[in-house]
Amino acid sequence: MEEIIRPKQDFREIYLMQNPALGAALIWRFTEGYAPKGQGQLPTMLLLFIVLPILFHEQLRNAAITTNPSSGLRVFAGKFKSEQEILFGIQARMLKLRGLSLASTSIAIQSKLISLDTSVAQVESLRSKAPVDLEKKIMDMLKAAQKLGHWCKTLTLQEVQAILRIKL
Repeated sequence: MEEIIRPKQDFREIYLMQNPALGAALIWRFTEGYAPKGQGQLPTMLLLFIVLPILFHEQLRNAAITTNPSSGLRVFAGKFKSEQEILFGIQARMLKLRGLSLASTSIAIQSKLISLDTSVAQVESLRSKAPVDLEKKIMDMLKAAQKLGHWCKTLTLQEVQAILRIKL
């Protein structure tokens, strides 16, 4: 009889929190925050790679949740003045999570949450209404993703890279 391979408890908990379906929802809300359905300049696909490394990291996620939507990305990043290594760590997490980011983007496209214009590498939100009957922690993450998108839309790609200390 074939043995069923079950993930160790630690890895199972990580997977439950850092899975492609949740990532798809977060990417969709980021896109919606950047350019609400049918409005404004669309985000480049490159920006999607910052969503999961920020929101799947506890300290960054909590900072995003507690930063006012009107404050912006600079205020968010300023919360780590004395802990710069947290911001510098985003780049490494982007590389580690790129497969998950791509899988999440694929699910978001297949689920018709977002569309990708491959000729210009821009992403568009196809739905505007967020679910309301989810756990508070998940709802907070979705709101933080939307804020992150809103903050990024006011900046150039180069400014986002400089503030978050990343290379896209």
